[in-house]
Amino acid sequence: MKNKILMSLLVICLIGTGCSTSNEPTKNANGLNGFIYYSNGGSVYRMQLSDQTTKELFSNARYPEITAKGEILCVERSPNTRLIYSDAAGANRKSLLESEGYTGPEWKEYMCNPRISYNQKYVVYHGDSVYNPNTYVIDAVTGELIAIIGDYQGSSQPMINPTWAPDGSIYVQGWTSMNNGIYKVAADFSVVERIDPNLTNVYEPSVSPDGTKIVFIRDEKLWTMNIDGSNPTLLNTTATKLHMPVWSPDSKYIAVASYGHIHIIDPIALTDTEITKPHYVDTDNQLSWVK
Repeated sequence: MKNKILMSLLVICLIGTGCSTSNEPTKNANGLNGFIYYSNGGSVYRMQLSDQTTKELFSNARYPEITAKGEILCVERSPNTRLIYSDAAGANRKSLLESEGYTGPEWKEYMCNPRISYNQKYVVYHGDSVYNPNTYVIDAVTGELIAIIGDYQGSSQPMINPTWAPDGSIYVQGWTSMNNGIYKVAADFSVVERIDPNLTNVYEPSVSPDGTKIVFIRDEKLWTMNIDGSNPTLLNTTATKLHMPVWSPDSKYIAVASYGHIHIIDPIALTDTEITKPHYVDTDNQLSWVK
């Protein structure tokens, strides 16, 4: 009788939903879920990882970043370059900071790679990587300048490609020909210190959401190290010429672009899952991965 009851429960489970709850996130065969935002040709796109479907959200924007409210923080290029918040349709754009061109202050000349802090109080971005390679922190509501990180003109210390850590600190990259390395900026923006063990040709650091790891590009390959700069490790992947790494929300995977296509890397199992449907992404941009 006991065996009959167990068999009945097994049949019910197989016929139904596999005994899973209806609120579990949809996953593909590799267990990947959530959405990756990116841009291509001046338009912002959203890709659902479970089935790789893509939707073009709106045009005339780059560098998408998703806020806690679900708004898209991005850079609008015309008629004037400005940092904006937008809904997914691009119809309700709110200006955060507008460029004043060469006649205005340097921190309003360019806005690239904006990222919002975990507490949603600040936005960090860097200026043009050739003419204005400094990093700027502004108030996420008013656009008021809070801090300048780096000094390209005065001390040859340009700082670009900023990324937030959960504790409010910022990690940035020094320029290749001057002060290349990965630097930590204290949460009060007062102290900048190099943390990597004197590595060369390092680019585009990204801190994991759990605050334990940094992924970065070195010689166009993918590396990770601990948050304090220790144990730098090369991740041997099938993908090459890599750009724009970003962590998954659970800190288990890394999304990265290779020749315009997205790859998902498992840094523990060292698996490389290429997104097989066409998803060409601008290489001079950024990826954002949300649940």
